[in-house]
Amino acid sequence: MIKANVTEIKNRLSHYLRLVKGGEEVEIVDRKTPLARIVGIGNTPDSKKGASWVKEMYDLGIVAPPKKTEVPSSFLSIDQLISSQGNTCGVLDALLEERDKGR
Repeated sequence: MIKANVTEIKNRLSHYLRLVKGGEEVEIVDRKTPLARIVGIGNTPDSKKGASWVKEMYDLGIVAPPKKTEVPSSFLSIDQLISSQGNTCGVLDALLEERDKGR
């Protein structure tokens, strides 16, 4: 475990976050007194069995699981981009014009 004081963490946060991402644990101290610990999410005991705090939030009704809805097959259909008159819609025209100009 790596120990660093508050000032060091403040000045080099990105460095310490990279270390945490690599599997290290960083303990933050304030005048040699432990204050907090930065642990990667994948390193927590709950990460292997699923986050227990999420289940607790579900049980308390604070959060709800996402609703799974299917995207209609016609959502991104090319037929919808072309109007009944055979003209392309304004967005497609703008995209094609932008591609032609090389932007």
